[in-house]
Amino acid sequence: MRSLRTALVAGLLAPLLHAGPAASQGLPAPMPDWRGTGTVVAVLPPPSSLHATRPVIIIHHEPIRGLMEETMDMPFIAASTDLFEGLRAGDRIAFVLKNTPDALLVVAIERLRAR
Repeated sequence: MRSLRTALVAGLLAPLLHAGPAASQGLPAPMPDWRGTGTVVAVLPPPSSLHATRPVIIIHHEPIRGLMEETMDMPFIAASTDLFEGLRAGDRIAFVLKNTPDALLVVAIERLRAR
């Protein structure tokens, strides 16, 4: 089970760590592929240790239907640093992911009320 999880995370991180210029062209937000909920672990504006030019958010997320069925901490590239505005570690969020040729992007984030 752990090796499957490791392989899945490695496969998802590879495109994130190599996101290219298409991810930063400022195009309108694409239709979402997946929606998830979780807790913000960290927000990392560029440059960071995870990506030199793109903002990254680390989310402790619940299973994302149709994408991954496990709860885990995972970094995601964000479409814009503006998505981080007002977010802090510990905030509960709903987020929208879009699979693009260059990366799996967070294209929308909404802060949720604390449970």
